[in-house]
Amino acid sequence: MRDVRNTIVGAVLVFAAYYLGLVVVNVSGLPIPGPLMGLFLLLAMLFLFPQLEVHTARFVTFPLKHMSLLFIPAVLGVSIYWADIQSNALAIAIAIVVTTSISLGITAWFSQQLFNSKSGSGSDVASKGGKKE
Repeated sequence: MRDVRNTIVGAVLVFAAYYLGLVVVNVSGLPIPGPLMGLFLLLAMLFLFPQLEVHTARFVTFPLKHMSLLFIPAVLGVSIYWADIQSNALAIAIAIVVTTSISLGITAWFSQQLFNSKSGSGSDVASKGGKKE
């Protein structure tokens, strides 16, 4: 029963952040997609209220496990533009490599900053040769 309640609370949080992101973008006219704004709002909510992580994780686990199913329509839609893709293959490949490298680098840096902030004095121990004083 508790798992069901966690899943429902997580679903409400995720969908509330999504729709709130849409509203914020439509009202403010920001030039970013509403779902991205919703993701930022959800991230902020999780930083402000870390106890909500359990609920959110419980809800998003199932869709994340089956995310590949969500890409099937997109892949089929891309097949319509196969001639354009072939003619611009080098530019597309360069763009994919560059943006992936940048996003992975930023994600790794951000994750390391979060890890260091959660571990507290872990970086002090490493800088002193592994010995606590």
